[in-house]
Amino acid sequence: MDEQIPAPEGISAEDWAATPASVRAFVAQLAARLLALEARLNQTSQNSSKPPSSDPPSAPPRPPKTPRGRPRGAQPDHPGATRERREPNQIIPLHPTTCPQCATALPPTLPDAAPPRITQVWDMPPITPLITDYVQHTVCCPICTARVMADLPTEAATGYGARVTALVGHLHGTYHLSYRAIGDLLTDIADLPIGLGSIVACTQRVSQAIAPLDAAIHTAVQTAPVVNVDETSWREAGQRRWLWTGVTAQATSFRITASRGRAGLDVLLPASFRGIIGSDRWTAYNRYIARQRQLCWAHLTRNIRALAEGGMRDSPWADDFLRHITAMFTVWRGFCAGACDRVGFQTALQPIQQAMRAALADGRTRRWYKVAALSQELLTWWDALWTFVTQPGVEPTNNAAERALRPAVIWRKQCFGVQSADGSRFVERILSVVTTCRQQGRNVWTLLTDAVHAAMTGQPAPILLATP
Repeated sequence: MDEQIPAPEGISAEDWAATPASVRAFVAQLAARLLALEARLNQTSQNSSKPPSSDPPSAPPRPPKTPRGRPRGAQPDHPGATRERREPNQIIPLHPTTCPQCATALPPTLPDAAPPRITQVWDMPPITPLITDYVQHTVCCPICTARVMADLPTEAATGYGARVTALVGHLHGTYHLSYRAIGDLLTDIADLPIGLGSIVACTQRVSQAIAPLDAAIHTAVQTAPVVNVDETSWREAGQRRWLWTGVTAQATSFRITASRGRAGLDVLLPASFRGIIGSDRWTAYNRYIARQRQLCWAHLTRNIRALAEGGMRDSPWADDFLRHITAMFTVWRGFCAGACDRVGFQTALQPIQQAMRAALADGRTRRWYKVAALSQELLTWWDALWTFVTQPGVEPTNNAAERALRPAVIWRKQCFGVQSADGSRFVERILSVVTTCRQQGRNVWTLLTDAVHAAMTGQPAPILLATP
């Protein structure tokens, strides 16, 4: 270890070499521990999996974007965004009354000299609850004189209709409002009083209503040709759990498990899955063969940047490897922009791949165990680094899964998890349905309302994913 650590500052190489081996080993061990602690203190979003929001003020700034010589704000060729024009609820005609040139009074009967300009103003109507009284009459049977009360419809048994129930689930599961905040919002905006117990009951009714949709999403993910997978920690009744997500082009499924290992992965994807999995290098994914996997180059870039900033003699090796990664992404972006076809893309990558493989072969022999271990791991999974080169629909990063988890991470930080298994099921189902709804371009509240109404009336759940 002492050969890997340079002589401490202020000690010449001759004095360092003359130092007893046991002292050098002790100093080297202390230096290695100090470097490890400094590396932990220097972790940022650029060299670890920490989010950008956790970066300290001392974190290095992100690389500036190359100036393109264009001013800030909307560009002259920007199409702009405008509201669609809809049929108005009322029309207010406006006629000029006085000529600004000569002060002549202008009667409203004058014909238009140009097409009128129409400005639509959108507003919200006063929101008041729609209250329905279900009056259950009781009569005496004329034959047996038994008292018989009329049955209460299923949709009236809960005290709140489908739209309110769906809105409560929407506010909690999509916008992550607390139960108390939901109660305050409904009281302030709609003059609709609702207690905490009723809010919890509404979320559970939403959970049960969307269970068939969640099951269909889960099946679609498990049978997709390409799935990006990631996981993050969660809390259930104070116990640590793991929230998994599987993201495809059409659907996204979430599952909460007690394990971060293969047992947890089994709940999301079976061992018999035959598609391609995009993921980081977490060992649970190693059960799939290399040609089924695409290792995340974004994770790998952060890991290698941490080695480059490690202050060790082998850190320049990581700097060189980062340059190869930059070249690879340059070629990839050109391919995505249409600069070349897939054959040209593969041809352009060949020298970069050869340089990377040679660098890993060299890194495997380095004295720094982190460089050697990473090089050996990447050589072992070499084919899994390049699946995106030959397989359409496969990305070189796992950003899709990371983006899917980001709202859940924010929710976890706000609510500190859930308190029951039923709460975990609600989280799984609402995250799956809302995220898939966004992917499908569907209105979330409308879908939730339809699902709750179907559950209340005993009808089939609405269809979110079209069957192949």
